[in-house]
Amino acid sequence: MCRMGASEYRLARLHAVLLLASWLAGTVLVLMANAAAPTTPPAPITAEYLALLRGSWGWYAAGYALFFVADGAIALLGVSLVVWLQPLPGFRGPAIVVLFVLAGTLGVLADLAMLSAAQLFRVGSPLLAPDAVAAWLDDLNATCNWLSAASFLPAGLATWLACAAARDAGVGSGWIAFNRFAALYQIAAGLLSAAAFLTQQTVLIDLALIGAVVVMPVLAVIWLGWMLREMKTQPLRSQGP
Repeated sequence: MCRMGASEYRLARLHAVLLLASWLAGTVLVLMANAAAPTTPPAPITAEYLALLRGSWGWYAAGYALFFVADGAIALLGVSLVVWLQPLPGFRGPAIVVLFVLAGTLGVLADLAMLSAAQLFRVGSPLLAPDAVAAWLDDLNATCNWLSAASFLPAGLATWLACAAARDAGVGSGWIAFNRFAALYQIAAGLLSAAAFLTQQTVLIDLALIGAVVVMPVLAVIWLGWMLREMKTQPLRSQGP
């Protein structure tokens, strides 16, 4: 039995801090941008709204650049888990890595769409013409919403697979139980978001928004902080003699 190496732990801690800092800061900036100029356009489209949208490009660009960093860190999260938990031979370790890469990639695609949109806000694209902007923004929102919702599902599955690996490695039962809850929550959040986008029910949309914007970051803070404590204190299986 051995503890996680000091250098590996420092790298995992840097990874977690970068993920959380970029995610939380990006959330604040995007909420500020949406408060100033929401991407859900009013009816009718006004010149004032279009001016606000153009003026908000910097907030959107900064917020989604930070989300890009966070989603890139999510894509690599499976590597940190596998290095720490050292899953038994089989499908579990590769599946955890691949599923987190998929989750992060879907998030990155949504971030790139919004970063591109922010640049179009800045240059005053023809897509911002009053007769075109509503349809364009609707398509943009739908694309990003579906990509974000889809990213919850592979992350949830990967988190669930990590439960068995953690149990085999001797991690505390408390973190494993919370891990299982976090996995189910992510899967449920993805399904709820999909249902909200399909039905366009206001209540479901509000619940999905709260779940993704408020609850998910809080769970991530607890999950990653607890994980770092377990990495530092739990004796885990050694791969060598």
